[in-house]
Formats: sequence, structure tokens, C-alpha cells
Amino acid sequence: MIRLSELTPLGTGRHRKCYAHPDDAQRCIKIVYNSDHGGDKETQRELKYYAHLSRYLKDWSGIPRYYGTVETDCGTGYVYDVIADYDGKPSVTLTEFARQCRYEDDVALLRQLLKKLKRYLRENHIVTMTLKPQNILCRRISESEVVPVVCDNIGEGTLIPLATWSTWFCHRKQERLWQRFIAQPVLAMAFETDVKPKERSGLSLSSREA
Repeated sequence: MIRLSELTPLGTGRHRKCYAHPDDAQRCIKIVYNSDHGGDKETQRELKYYAHLSRYLKDWSGIPRYYGTVETDCGTGYVYDVIADYDGKPSVTLTEFARQCRYEDDVALLRQLLKKLKRYLRENHIVTMTLKPQNILCRRISESEVVPVVCDNIGEGTLIPLATWSTWFCHRKQERLWQRFIAQPVLAMAFETDVKPKERSGLSLSSREA
């Protein structure tokens, strides 16, 4: 049995807590702590969708892989890829990333990141319940390249999951969610605020803080 009760979570959501896997630095373990308010239902929905993805998805760069369950002292644990930067530091959320954008190069990098995210979801027919900046991690895979990773709200909660099985419905739902997503203040502010010219040192968010 894996002991997690004395560890500090990497993150805490509405229904689940995420811990570093004590025996595998490349994995994390999610625990349902709010099962009475939809936690178990959310997890089962997500696992069902992961089973669907496993039948066709080749590019897992934009969502964590799922590896099955383990027994812990906090209950059943669900094992996923841990999302960290190339230097081992935890990847920041898109919320944090966008708030750090103050210079022209930073905003250009953010725009590029959003284009990558939209293209990945569309090309791989990934359905999400919602898109929220706090549920997307900005994984820095090199000094200058960042990859967005959707870490929560993956799958579809409707009785008849049309977007899961139909490309047309999938793209239609993605576009609706995308418009709401980019209208959220933390992203809209990054584009609307007066950004500063590039620093004379030549440094940008990608090398300073991302």
C-alpha cells in the first residue's frame, strides 16, 4: 500500500487531490476526497473517456496518460503522468503563465501556446467538459518551447455523448468552449493590456519564469 496521507498534495481540485507518486518521479496519483458531491462520478466519466482515447490516440503530448489504479492509505489512487518542465520544476498553470505576460515576446508566446492548444484538441478530437486556464499546465520542454497540457475536465458528461463519437459534433462543441475560454479575464487581459516593449536583455517569459 502506498502512503499518501502525510504528503502535501501537488494540487487540490473540487473533487480530487493530486500527489507525487512516492515510487515513480514520472507519475502522480489522484485521490477522490469529495465522493459524495460527484467525485466518483467525475472519475468514472474520465476513465471511460480515457478508454475511448486509448483506441485511437497517438499523440499524448496534450493530456496526461492514465496508468491504472493503486491502493493507498487515502483510498483508491488513479495514476497519471506527472506534468513537469524539462528541468524538473513543476509546470505552471495557464492562469499563472498569462498573468506573467508583460512584454511583447511574452504575449506572442501566449498566443502561440493558445494556437497549439486549439490545434491539438481539434486534430485529435479531444472532448472536454469545459476549458479553464487553471486546468491547463504550460509544460516547458526546452528553454524556448512550451506545450499546453489539459489536466482536468477531460471527457463528456452528456447522456448521449455525440461529441465523443462524431467529428462534426466534436468540432462544434470545441468551438463553443473555445470562445468562452478565450473570453475569460485572465486571457483577455493578456491581449488587451498595453504590453511593454521587449526587454533590452533579450529575456522573455519563456526563459525567465515560464
